[in-house]
Parts: sequence; structure tokens; C-alpha cells
Amino acid sequence: MSQYGLKDIHFAILERDTKSEVSYYDVEEILGAINAKINPNVNTQELYADDQLWESISALGKIEVEIETADLPLKTRAKVLGNKYENGILIENKDDTPPYLALGFKSLRKGGKYRYVWLLKGVAQPMGEDFTTKKDNVEHKTPVIKFTFMPRNYDGDWKRTADEDSLEFTGANSWFSEVPIDSPPLSPADKSELLSAIGVAQNVLETANIGTEIGKYPEEAYEVFSNAIDDAQIVANNNNATQRDVDKAKVNLSLALLTFQGTKILE
Repeated sequence: MSQYGLKDIHFAILERDTKSEVSYYDVEEILGAINAKINPNVNTQELYADDQLWESISALGKIEVEIETADLPLKTRAKVLGNKYENGILIENKDDTPPYLALGFKSLRKGGKYRYVWLLKGVAQPMGEDFTTKKDNVEHKTPVIKFTFMPRNYDGDWKRTADEDSLEFTGANSWFSEVPIDSPPLSPADKSELLSAIGVAQNVLETANIGTEIGKYPEEAYEVFSNAIDDAQIVANNNNATQRDVDKAKVNLSLALLTFQGTKILE
């Protein structure tokens, strides 16, 4: 489906990007979107054998991005390019270092629905400027910022795209509230101590005698303890159980065991 619009350009400065975590500062808007070009570079290595192409391997290179806007306030420009902005004056220095950032926008598609885009990690290049004397015909000079984007260290992602008319996509209203970040998969909970406690409890239950005589256990206490073992086993069998769930189940079972042992008829 064709695209014929561009609006709501946003950016967020990247705070950190490591193998274990990624975070951004607050999302801010750049008004007056005109044009956005995204050009991923692909590096290809080809192997020929038996007088023919035998194998072709491609790897993603740098992603060139160009954003054109109707205006770029100096304060915003300073944030994007890593310049200083003091007392209404933009100060550009040879040692300025542009920050890594994310860019988001949306594009109107045929049918009246939008395509939403986030580019996740990039850095701006120093801006070129074109000043021309006034002529009889009006010639607009609009700011253009060029970026080099790359995959994040955190997850290898470099771009997120969603279509408003997709039934699976429900995040249009919050798309620009924050840069997309998926939570890392949780490490499997350690259930070894819980399984050991279940084994001990089951052994106590199997060797317990039910009755009203000395040395036996009341039937009601037996059933309560049996249910406690079943509850612990449910947690042990749950692949989505967190470590907190597992630890809590072990504590509950240990308490149930002590309570059951305390019901033994001694006289």
C-alpha cells in the first residue's frame, strides 16, 4: 500500500545501551516534518565455485537517514547535534559530540491509516547550511539533518514499524510516548530447593498413619498437608513461575510440614 504523508517527527536521546539494558531520556517532538529517507547499506560477500555463484552472504552495514523539516529551532538543534545553547545563542565547537538518539515518525498510507516508525539508535552529522540572497521568486531553504543509524547493543534491533490498520497493532495512541523496548527474557527460576522440599514432604505424608491413636495423625491434618504439597507441585510444574513464586511455595510447604508434624497424637 502506498505512502504519501509524513508527520509527528520525534526524538529521544539514548541514555545507555549495553547487552543487559537500554534506556532513553524523554521523547521530544520536532515540528514541521517534510521528508524522511531511510537507506540501509548491505555488505555482500559472494563465493563462486564450479563456474557459478555458490554462496552469497549479506550483512547489514550502516543505515543512512535524512530528515528534512520546515524549521529546526536552535534549542532542538543543540540537543540533536550535541552543541551548546546559552542565552538564546547556539554555540558550535570543534569538540562537540552528537549524542546517540532514536527517531520516530508516522506516514499516512492509502486508506487514511498511518504507518508508525521508530529508528532506535543513530547519531547526527554536522549540518550543512545554504544561505542565498533574496530573489524575485520565493525559494525556501529548509534544514536537513543526516544521521547514521545502527543496531542497538541491547537486542540488535535498529527499527520498529507498525501499521495502524493491522488488527494485531494496538499501540498507535502511545507510539510516541516512549521508544520501544522489550523486556529481556527472564532467567528460569531455580526450583531445586522446592523440588527437594516436595520430596521430603511426600515421604512424610506416605509414611504417616491416619487415626486417633497415639503416634497417628488426624485425617483432617493429613488432607490439609496433602493439599499443601499439591499447591507446591503446581508451582514446580509452572514454566512461567518466577523465582519469587518458587521461594514462596517452598516457605509455605515448609510451614505446612511443621504444622502437620505438630498434629501427631502423642497421648
